[in-house]
Amino acid sequence: MTLTPPSARRPAAPRLTPAHPPLSSAPSGGPSRRALLRGAGAALALPWLESAGWLWARAGGASPLGRAHAQAPAAPRRFVALYSPNGFNMSAFWPARPGALSASALAATSLAPLAPFADALLTVRGLDNYAASHQGDGPGDHARGTSAFLTCAHPLKSADVLRSGPSVDQLLAAHLAGQTPLRSLELGCEGGDNAGSCDSGYSCAYSRNVSWADAQTPLPKEVNPRLLFERLFGVLDPNQSPEAVAERLRRRRSVLDFVVEDAAALRARVSASDARRVDAYLTGLRELEGRLASPADAGRCAPPSPPLAALSGREEHAGLLLDLLASALQCDLTRVGTFMLGNGGSGVTYPAIGVSEAHHELSHHQGDPHKLAQLAAIDARQMGLWAGFLARLAAMDEGAGSALQQTTVLMSSEVADGNAHEHTELPVALAGRAAGAPLGRHVVLAPGAGRGPIANLYIALMADLGLQVARFGDDGVAPLSL
Repeated sequence: MTLTPPSARRPAAPRLTPAHPPLSSAPSGGPSRRALLRGAGAALALPWLESAGWLWARAGGASPLGRAHAQAPAAPRRFVALYSPNGFNMSAFWPARPGALSASALAATSLAPLAPFADALLTVRGLDNYAASHQGDGPGDHARGTSAFLTCAHPLKSADVLRSGPSVDQLLAAHLAGQTPLRSLELGCEGGDNAGSCDSGYSCAYSRNVSWADAQTPLPKEVNPRLLFERLFGVLDPNQSPEAVAERLRRRRSVLDFVVEDAAALRARVSASDARRVDAYLTGLRELEGRLASPADAGRCAPPSPPLAALSGREEHAGLLLDLLASALQCDLTRVGTFMLGNGGSGVTYPAIGVSEAHHELSHHQGDPHKLAQLAAIDARQMGLWAGFLARLAAMDEGAGSALQQTTVLMSSEVADGNAHEHTELPVALAGRAAGAPLGRHVVLAPGAGRGPIANLYIALMADLGLQVARFGDDGVAPLSL
């Protein structure tokens, strides 16, 4: 299928500041749902609490429990993009017909693991990303598709000079800046340097990043779950003396051990349902920390950074990072996140399901039934990971609903069919929120006027989080109506 180029010129992209503010207390000047538990120099953000209106983050020595009761704030809206490399076996991806989604409608597709969330799911067939097409640049579809995944901007084909972005997540991060300690989180299972050429003359930066602060600034991913945990939940008070910091590192006690006293005081001051939320949250963090611990920690004065090979495989690695992302959203440490299951054109294997051939090579299936079956197995496994993330959000009670109901989760890839390197009819699934559109549906956009660039979907998703833009990327001109 041939993409029609946009008739209008690409608008000038706003320049964003890529620097992320350090993790800190909630902003002063009013009540915050980001109340902190503090003890022995450690600070731990809390999940959403119905009593949060009178929990004030400690600032200037004031107690977080010392303010009068006030109305609890509403849970915030969030955006998360989940990226799968190499496209999908499209013959097994879509539901058979448009209309209502159900477990039976998804059963014969690669989306079957998402069946428990059928009523919170929206699949959209007929969205194209013109920016990822070759436009005379020749091969390099994985690099182009990955860089254009959230930017909808055609990248400059060069190993040294970058031109892409900004990406939709970073526009949202700039819009929400100052409302959370971290502007955004960029996570992934595969790292790598941005220097050099990785795909037919395109810079490695294009294949290894989906988040772009501006046209020249990709934002690197955190790939180490241990380091991410320390960044999110093991941060020391910056006002501590060097001696106190050394003592904390020497003892290597859990960050949770430092907040037990504050947690006990908190339980006595909040509602019974909030006390259960705090208990469940601390239990979940303790379990996460246990999964990240290793015998090598004993006797070390600083947390080691074990090689990623210590993890049992891609699924454990991804699961840990996704659990940490869910916890960061739960505590309102950030409202924007991206996750790359692999870099563009990833050659990872899936031995746990009997697939020893590299994913990228399999994606060039040439219609081979055996390869297509293996691709379908990989696709279902990936959707199982996404389902686990959705389950985490759905289990987070935020009073009037779950965290999933307030989070737009986008799931897609840089191409549709990896064999054809198509950027048309992209595999797009949304969960949780979809710019206010009714959920539990499979939508097929009709060819012609009813069809639209994926950039128009991004305009609608940004508007749902309060950011109004007239244009986006190379061909986004109006919000997509679903």
